[in-house]
Amino acid sequence: MSSPLFQIHSNLILLQITILILHSSLFHLLIFLNIKKRRNSYPLVVFKLRTQCKNTEKNRGFNMSQAYNHVKFLAEEIGPRGSCTTQERKAADYIKDELEKMSFETKGEEFKAVTSFSWVFGFIYLLFIISALIFPSTPNWGFILALFTFLGFYLESSTFPLLSRLIPKKSSQNIIATVPARSKTIRKVIVTAHYDTSRSALSFSPKMVKSFRRTYLLMVGAMSIQVILYALGVFTNISRNLLWALSLPSVIYLFLTLILLAHRELAGEYTPGANDNASGVAVLLEVAKVLARFPLLTTTVTLVATGAEESGTNGALNFLRSHHPPKDTFIINLDNLGIGKLTAVTQEGILGAKNSSLELLSFAESTAEEKKIDLQFLPYNLLTTDGTVFLMRGYPTMTLMAFDQEQL
Repeated sequence: MSSPLFQIHSNLILLQITILILHSSLFHLLIFLNIKKRRNSYPLVVFKLRTQCKNTEKNRGFNMSQAYNHVKFLAEEIGPRGSCTTQERKAADYIKDELEKMSFETKGEEFKAVTSFSWVFGFIYLLFIISALIFPSTPNWGFILALFTFLGFYLESSTFPLLSRLIPKKSSQNIIATVPARSKTIRKVIVTAHYDTSRSALSFSPKMVKSFRRTYLLMVGAMSIQVILYALGVFTNISRNLLWALSLPSVIYLFLTLILLAHRELAGEYTPGANDNASGVAVLLEVAKVLARFPLLTTTVTLVATGAEESGTNGALNFLRSHHPPKDTFIINLDNLGIGKLTAVTQEGILGAKNSSLELLSFAESTAEEKKIDLQFLPYNLLTTDGTVFLMRGYPTMTLMAFDQEQL
């Protein structure tokens, strides 16, 4: 392809994360990533990782060349890994093979998932348009449909599937490996990283993504206005024709948003996903290598590479449904770690945001001070992550990401 590429200068970021969960107190995750971005024949972030670890860290099994190889293999050899595609399954097989090389008992768990969030939210926008079409003749049903659809939208945006249950699904899979504690288990920790990639879209272009949250909230406003106006039409004596006319700008906005989703599905291509999220998978695999040599004394660690995250956090949802981990299980989510400043996310969720675990944030802060890591603490109030799934259900969770100057 001839698309222009991003250029990252060498030494843009030094990512140092640590997981050494000692007894039931502090845990650290330590991996150095020295990242470069090059021009290539397609819009792919190419990472250059090299070892800068001290001898003691090397002895613990950290291998930055191998971390780089993971990113390169996933993003270049396998390439785009759309949810529920053959390429996604190839990535799952690669991750499973790598974990089995470390002598972990590893399993793949299949589940059904929607192939794109475009189908879910496109269905939602279509229902709002239908409610507008039927409101003049049957206002009660127009209002009920708009209200029900808004409820479905809110739940879907908060990682609680409702309308997506009506969308056809295909197979995806999670890859799971468990590192038992050397002694009696006192604490459980789950480390997650998704390995699928998203389609490109106009709304995710460098110019438009900066205003994504504003655009999203404007869309929420359009839906809310439609519901409120139709409620007034049902429960008051205000002219229904007037209220319907006032709702038309909102309906038109939702129609245009539906067109953008259709364009995404017809013209968008799956991205190679070096940053999102081969970088997170590389960290997870290198953490696994360390834990294989140095399992923790009283902490059992479960490593979960999730599928179909980009189409609606389906892998994390399926893991919760299948395993029901205890509510005191700590969750560390690794996502988009390749470019920018290392960030401990303090809050997640674009609607009804939830705060990250204060204990995990405190651990991250003390680790950063001890290891002299340049770590910042910021909220992430854009699209949902696997971490959002756990936060919304009351699990002590923290997502590690890397943000650029635009906090993206």
